[in-house]
Amino acid sequence: MLEINTDGKVEELSTYPLDYYGTCPNVGDTIVANYFAEPTFYSVQRRYFVKESPVFSGWALIVREIDPTGPPEELWREWQSATKFWDEVAEQEEKEDRQSSKDRLEALLGRDVAKKPPPPKRKRAPSRAKKGE
Repeated sequence: MLEINTDGKVEELSTYPLDYYGTCPNVGDTIVANYFAEPTFYSVQRRYFVKESPVFSGWALIVREIDPTGPPEELWREWQSATKFWDEVAEQEEKEDRQSSKDRLEALLGRDVAKKPPPPKRKRAPSRAKKGE
């Protein structure tokens, strides 16, 4: 991905393979890149397929930074909110899975103290053997 700077020069931003994007973005598509603390919004201006050699070939995307005010910024906030929600769900499920595994292990080891008290200790029966025999 190459950016057209305000002075018109092209500068490389990233070298991610196409599968990073899922498919080659089309002209007019918007890419939200969170390379730094805040996201940056880019519009795909052009795309070129470069066949340098049989080994080195691929798509070059020419992008321009755009103003995110409006729907792009709202989309980013909503995306972040959904990510936070699903991360919390995954964290809770992982916690429950760990507890369930721990409970099963405790039960297998006979340490299920909370659910079943240990059996009472029995007194030993006196030996029936006679002294001297």
